[in-house]
Amino acid sequence: WAAGDDDSGLQRPLTGRPPDSAMESKHTQGAPLAAGSKKAAAPAKAKAIPSGSEAKLSKQLASVGIEDDEERAASAEWEALKRKTRQGEIRTSANPVAKSILDGFTLNFMRMRDAETGRLMWKSENWGQDMFEREKIARVPASILKCRAVARDINFTSEEVMENFRLEQRVYFQGVCMEEWFFKFGFVIPGSTNNWEQVIYAADESSMLPAALLSGQLTIETSFFDGDLFVSKSLVRVFYDGPEPE
Repeated sequence: WAAGDDDSGLQRPLTGRPPDSAMESKHTQGAPLAAGSKKAAAPAKAKAIPSGSEAKLSKQLASVGIEDDEERAASAEWEALKRKTRQGEIRTSANPVAKSILDGFTLNFMRMRDAETGRLMWKSENWGQDMFEREKIARVPASILKCRAVARDINFTSEEVMENFRLEQRVYFQGVCMEEWFFKFGFVIPGSTNNWEQVIYAADESSMLPAALLSGQLTIETSFFDGDLFVSKSLVRVFYDGPEPE
């Protein structure tokens, strides 16, 4: 999926094998000039800086330097993640508050529909709490890759209050992180059942990998958070060989 839109949050999906410019659009920064690559011009005659301006100028330059350092650090982290070979992990928090949230959380079902026609393309089985204990398998019809946009419904129940329920998802293809998505639900009422929909738009056909190549090689790691509190991680392996639901 090349782009996504969700009223409750932000996604940065980059499905298949997107161009590097799309992968790195969030962290675009010009490459620094290599030392000695261009001879510096002769310095112009210095002008006197008005009294009291030196400290202000120094502060402004320091601020720009900090922003550049943060941008470079974010770019380096994303590049390292793309190079790192892994397929995601399953993990739960040892924090007692997070454990209470997880114990009271149930994923009732998840469905995917063609966002344009409403046709049901896939629905999950009753995964239960073992989704936080072992890798799950999703058998999705290959025809879903032909949809221009897919609407994903997540229906869940929470016994505990959550101030800021959100998800972070990473998609790995053959062990390399290819996509990173962010979703924010917000406040969850204790003892409530909720339906959460996100719409994900398809990449250009030229950017999509074929279903036969993706099938079984794609894993989706989903991290659950309440604000900054990590709750758990689950892992789903996707096969594009399933039938369309009746």
